[in-house]
Amino acid sequence: MRKIYIVLIALGIFGVWAGSGWAINTWINASYRGTFGDMFGAVNALFSGLAFAGLIYTISVQRDELQEQKKAIEMQTEELALQRQAIEMQTEELKMQREETARSADQLEGQKNLLNLQMAMSVVNDLIQTKNKMTEHKYRIQGYTNKLSYSDMVNFNQYDSELFTEDARHLQTYLDTFFFTLKFIQEYDLQKEQKDMLNNLVNMNTSDVELILIYRAVEKNQHRLTMLQVHGFYPRHKKLTGKTTMPS
Repeated sequence: MRKIYIVLIALGIFGVWAGSGWAINTWINASYRGTFGDMFGAVNALFSGLAFAGLIYTISVQRDELQEQKKAIEMQTEELALQRQAIEMQTEELKMQREETARSADQLEGQKNLLNLQMAMSVVNDLIQTKNKMTEHKYRIQGYTNKLSYSDMVNFNQYDSELFTEDARHLQTYLDTFFFTLKFIQEYDLQKEQKDMLNNLVNMNTSDVELILIYRAVEKNQHRLTMLQVHGFYPRHKKLTGKTTMPS
């Protein structure tokens, strides 16, 4: 309610109160004014009782409203508790779904890695077989009447050093196959452990004679020397050269 309405009501009440005094003094005989005033005293008691009854009723209504509000708050509290439980259940379910998704992703990644390894191993095995067939073949070297096998070439001092360079026609295909195998392992989509396993596979299928010959042939090719080191052949070659005399 606006303040102006409250002021108007207060002024109206004050006006009725003041007007009643003037009316009594004007129209009521002086000898009856006391009796007339006592009558208004009874009216005041009536209105006071009605006001008290109204106050009690108001308090009762407010108490009922407070009870209803309390029940509503309790219901809201229970509803919030149920909502919280539902949210907790949804959170737990989402957590389980995330864990299941993560497990599925790990399984798919594992299957992918295994498939890549199987494919890479198949290719590497084929390349190793191709390389091994080359080592079994005897090549006729231009300018020599005898046939030379790779196993013969360990005795470097018996032959022209030009036979053991990567430009030598009889070595080019072999060296290209060998280093293509290493490059394939290096560039294929594999994990480090899987690449190490394939490098070990190539190492085991490369004889000491082959390794000495390879290092001799590519001794001026820094890129290929680096590849041999990266793929783990250097320690073995170093050990072998400590026992084998290499041509200068």
